[in-house]
Amino acid sequence: MDTPDSLGLTTDRLNAALDRLVDRGMLNRAQAGAVVAELAGPPQPTRPGGLRRLFGEIAGYLGASFVVGATLLFLDEEWDTLGRPGRFSILAVMALILGGSGLAVRWRATRPGAGDNVRRRLSSTLLTGAAAAASFAAYVIAERTMQPTSASVTGLVVVIVGYLLARSALGQLGMAAAALAVYGALLDLLDVDELVALGLGMLALGALWVVLVWRRLFAERRFALAIAVTFGLTGAQLVVIEGDFVGYVLTALVAGISFTAYAKTREWVTLAGGVVGATLVVPEFLYDVTDGSLGASGVMLVAGVTLLAGSLAGLRIRRTPDLGPSPT
Repeated sequence: MDTPDSLGLTTDRLNAALDRLVDRGMLNRAQAGAVVAELAGPPQPTRPGGLRRLFGEIAGYLGASFVVGATLLFLDEEWDTLGRPGRFSILAVMALILGGSGLAVRWRATRPGAGDNVRRRLSSTLLTGAAAAASFAAYVIAERTMQPTSASVTGLVVVIVGYLLARSALGQLGMAAAALAVYGALLDLLDVDELVALGLGMLALGALWVVLVWRRLFAERRFALAIAVTFGLTGAQLVVIEGDFVGYVLTALVAGISFTAYAKTREWVTLAGGVVGATLVVPEFLYDVTDGSLGASGVMLVAGVTLLAGSLAGLRIRRTPDLGPSPT
């Protein structure tokens, strides 16, 4: 059987070619994955060291949790007596321990394989914890000057570096949380206390995540889409809470984009986002324009009809052939 190497193809070129075929509708994601799995050859037998790696990974998680738990317990008991320098020192040391351990675990990965994935996940967990500790340490220093933005930026920078060194869903989630924290700190610095501003910022973060997915900068593509959908729907609903009519338009727009993305990618996350968005915006809008005359039962009925319509739309999309015409 020919391999990518024997055909003169690199893994990146092969994945890019398969992605183009998926985008054109000639292959679906499952078929592209089957091609990659077939070229990779039969699964390798489990090595005797597999159980040892599993125990090593679990021990690493437990060790990190004990370090964090003991530090937080000590800080809770001695917070008032430590003073700002003591608090900063302890948090900084915790960040260094976690970050150094994460780097050590990652640098031991000398070749790809199952063991490398174990080290990558553990390293990402440790580095994400280091980012949180570094952010709190920076907050302790910035607390006197009332500039929490610096603490949020510190956490964001460290978690981005950690993600680039060891990619995982947890690291990506840490980046999303840190990015939102930076935006919230900026709003606080500018003395902006409106849900509309927060909602629009979350919509912008969702759009940023979509761009990053499109640029293939995230290894965990489906998880990244879930973050983008969550940012978009939550941001639009925050605008709705403020009683702004624009919130309905934004929620409908997020739902429409999600349905369109599902038609192209066949990712169930985007379908779920579209259905949830449509289910939220239709009864909310009708309840608002009718001044609540529909009542609770009417709203539930509208929500049910919307869900059925979304289900039919999803089934109609799924009936679209996954394979396009054969190339001539």
